Amino acid sequence: MRKKTVIFAILILVVITFIFAFRTDLKVKRYKIYSDKINSVIKLAFITDLHSCYYGEGQKELLDCIKTQEPDIVLFGGDIADDRLPHENWMITLEVLSKSYPCYYVSGNHEYWSSEIEFIKQTITSYGIDVLDGKYRVIEINGQKINICGIDDFEIGEEEYAAQLENTMAGRDLSLYSILLAHRPEHIDLYLNYSFDLVLSGHSHGGQWRIPFILNGLYAPNQGFFPKYAGGKYEHGNTAHIVSRGLSKNSTRIPRIFNPPELVIVELH
Repeated sequence: MRKKTVIFAILILVVITFIFAFRTDLKVKRYKIYSDKINSVIKLAFITDLHSCYYGEGQKELLDCIKTQEPDIVLFGGDIADDRLPHENWMITLEVLSKSYPCYYVSGNHEYWSSEIEFIKQTITSYGIDVLDGKYRVIEINGQKINICGIDDFEIGEEEYAAQLENTMAGRDLSLYSILLAHRPEHIDLYLNYSFDLVLSGHSHGGQWRIPFILNGLYAPNQGFFPKYAGGKYEHGNTAHIVSRGLSKNSTRIPRIFNPPELVIVELH
């Protein structure tokens, strides 16, 4: 009798673990960053690796979640569109958000792989969203001026990639807090040469498979197994680097395990 009880308990535990392992409930991951360059609190919503995934009719789940967080600005970190899934979901998401928040976008590799990068950029621009491809903008939020900089994905080509990074320095006021949107986290050593206070990246999908408290990520594109930058906050001297686990669901390629999609909220203090 005791043996059957133990086996039953183990089976229940396995079922519960399996259910939780593959859940794709949207999570909010919050970070606070402090800097002497910031005098007024600014709240950023960082959205990356959506891959045109479905979040309910009219993308309601995702849009409601963002609205609840009350961000001052929305930043898109690439792979918002996908090279296999239809455009509808990401188009709804960006069009709605552009009506409520100042928005800035950089590309990811899948947008280039789609062979529709020009259409994607033109559509995003038509919503009034600023596409940053080697550009920076000085913006004022809550009385605080900051630099928002961005570069295209590495698929643009190594020379153009380097040139875009150089362009973000042209005339930039380094006394202002500077944020870089760059899809790929594995190039952080390159980004550190350009005096950014905060770098926001995606691409790694949280390492796809995780073991909570033990393994942060199993595999990430361009980093391979046990990626250094699977997801989370990393400190590099005076530069903070936040890597989002992204918003893609199990409808894209490899299922996520113990790795739910996340909306990243960053508060600058």
